[in-house]
Amino acid sequence: MLEFHKLILDHLNEVIHLVDENMNILFANKSIEKLSRGKIKKEEMIGRNLYDIFPFLKERKIDKEYEEVFSTGKILRTEEWTEYHGEKIFTLTTKIPVKDEKGRVRQVITIMRDITDLKKTEEVLKEMVERYSKVIELAQEGICIDDENEITVFVNDAFAKNLGYKKEELIGKSIFDLVDEKGRKILNQQIKDRKKGKSSRYEITVYRKDGEPRILLISATPLIVDGKYKGSISVNLDITERKRMEETIKMEREQLLSIFEGI
Repeated sequence: MLEFHKLILDHLNEVIHLVDENMNILFANKSIEKLSRGKIKKEEMIGRNLYDIFPFLKERKIDKEYEEVFSTGKILRTEEWTEYHGEKIFTLTTKIPVKDEKGRVRQVITIMRDITDLKKTEEVLKEMVERYSKVIELAQEGICIDDENEITVFVNDAFAKNLGYKKEELIGKSIFDLVDEKGRKILNQQIKDRKKGKSSRYEITVYRKDGEPRILLISATPLIVDGKYKGSISVNLDITERKRMEETIKMEREQLLSIFEGI
């Protein structure tokens, strides 16, 4: 049964290793090889001291984090970075205490999730916003940047003002939160196109903070980083009044036609 559990752990994407009170590694799963870009084999870690393999951990005070978990018995979650042969790798790390029957912490399980691609995307988006921030903020059109999960990471003043929100209220939200069921169907199709690298222009009804519907003409372009879809940037033009005018003209034309047909 133990071997079966180890087999399962070896197939997880997260890196998992177990250390004792002396920081000797008792277990490591195969994902460490992927995280280290093939530079470290899990078999090479078993029985060795964690700091002998990764001496830089002490330089970045990671040893203090382990001391905290051993002394307090509390779970610790952090965002960390590691450098393997010149490549900086970011992880979300959770350290979990393992206690004996008397409640004393004897071991610590460490679980690490590789978020390097996410951090690269954040850096690209940050650089883009910083480079074009003045132009973006002065633009009369609403501009919005979403990540690969369709979560908003940036909006300009025009976008927020048009929807009746403060900018910070929209960060972390999704445009899916601003539309109805019909709008969600439109967005799902648009996202499929975006993930294929396609830009497009489409109309959609969104709802302001006060519930008022507004019709937007959206021009969206995918953000591709290292060949992968990492989100999109869109220019949003409010065409509500134009659509109302078009509808009024259409109704007046139909009324005129009905009058002439009756003559």
